[in-house]
Amino acid sequence: MQSASADRSNAVCCVRLEEATASKFVVSVPGTEYVLQFAAGSSSAAAPALAVGKRVWGTITGRAQKIHRAHAGGEFIEPVEGHPRIVQGRIREIDAALNRVLLQAVVPMWVTLDAGQSARDFAAGDFVNFYMESGVVFAPQA
Repeated sequence: MQSASADRSNAVCCVRLEEATASKFVVSVPGTEYVLQFAAGSSSAAAPALAVGKRVWGTITGRAQKIHRAHAGGEFIEPVEGHPRIVQGRIREIDAALNRVLLQAVVPMWVTLDAGQSARDFAAGDFVNFYMESGVVFAPQA
């Protein structure tokens, strides 16, 4: 089990900004067909100042309804366009103190587990899938 003090750069993703407002971001993932929509993070007050059409780095955070171990398939986010709803990927890091995992699924994202689950029940390398709750957040880095 890795700790929350592990290298945080693992959680940063690089995406192409398609649209930015004070309340939402629409980004595309280079090299894929993904065009994902996220709520703007609380530190995103300068969102309209970001350059649309350019690459931007940031972190994605959300909540899982219930995480299940998976045994087949690849990394994906469904739907390919819009708000993330179904996610499958590999756990890269565990943050037991905040009951969340860093998941690699097309892009890295911090996923907080449902109150009925513990991040301690999983390990780095586990392949998992789950439904995301609404309100997945993208917070660009300065």
